[in-house]
Amino acid sequence: MSLTIGIDASRSVKKIRTGPENYSYEIIRAILNLKSDHRFLLYAPHQPGENWPTGANVEWRILPQRRLWSQFSLAREVISHPPDVLFVPSHVIPLITHLPTVVMIHDFAFKYFPQSYSAFERRYQNFSTGVSVAKAARILVPSQATLADLVKFYPSAKPKTTVISHGYDKQFFHPARSNDSPPQNEPYILYTGRIEEKKNLRLLLDAFVLISKEKTKINLVMAGRNGYGFEGIQAKINSLPKEIRNRISQPGHLPRYDMIRYLQHATIFAFPSLYEGFGLSVLEALACGLPVVCSDNSSLPEVTGKAAILLPPSNPLAWASAFSRILNQPELNKKLRLAALERSEHFSWPTAAKKTLVEISHAARR
Repeated sequence: MSLTIGIDASRSVKKIRTGPENYSYEIIRAILNLKSDHRFLLYAPHQPGENWPTGANVEWRILPQRRLWSQFSLAREVISHPPDVLFVPSHVIPLITHLPTVVMIHDFAFKYFPQSYSAFERRYQNFSTGVSVAKAARILVPSQATLADLVKFYPSAKPKTTVISHGYDKQFFHPARSNDSPPQNEPYILYTGRIEEKKNLRLLLDAFVLISKEKTKINLVMAGRNGYGFEGIQAKINSLPKEIRNRISQPGHLPRYDMIRYLQHATIFAFPSLYEGFGLSVLEALACGLPVVCSDNSSLPEVTGKAAILLPPSNPLAWASAFSRILNQPELNKKLRLAALERSEHFSWPTAAKKTLVEISHAARR
């Protein structure tokens, strides 16, 4: 049966995308690229700035930008011109609609790290997530760890929830080719993600100080936009000895092409986060064939399987030791790189899109 499927594309058209925005961008494009008889209405506050899949069955509905866009602009549109079913790729279902809706809930960081959000953001996250859980016909989560969190906070949600892992773009995320030029001449340990407290970057800095005493030709790159608590992280960097501080670079938020270059040429990918709903940055590092050292908490063991060195995010000496083993043991380095590529093959956006479209269809027909 052919359906008219409305999709909240508001996050996918943002110029700077992090986790949920990248998911929205990738999953919507992957759904549009599937062969189907469905009609797709994409709702956004402004026109997309990049090329998107097109076709007679794809239509953009540009709605005025305003605060609480989902609750006002999107809600008014889907009430006035209702699709058969609505897909919301990130948390927030309009309160006053009664459409069958599928929602992706990425994580519960706002529950575990309330200090990382403003008072308004905490209240709105709690309110909007509660509304979404109650109103959704189907709920999607990206990992078993997030499913466990969902059931912990909203036990009644379990029967209508499905785990669908994220994917990665195989056209872009792959090992470096022999003629590609690295962004730095010196080898470097790489972190990508927000520069914020819950990413636990103080531990990474402490571990880098330790490995710097053994390896004088290794740098640290911390790439990403600033988040909550970045001032304290910056203060810690500024307090380090100049010879170590000069080996730390912070290129900020990287456009996709530059981020991929940094990934492909890194010596080690380090990710000491305290909590992740999925960990897309880690998957992209695996796809580039990098030795990965990451935290052993939340969803990260699910994503990495046996392809990474997993450590508690509390012992800088253990992290420095892992870096040392990778740098000094070529066989371990090679083993981790091969395991990374093999593990990444378990994830893809087309697979995620097919499973998501099945859930959307089920929701429309319930």
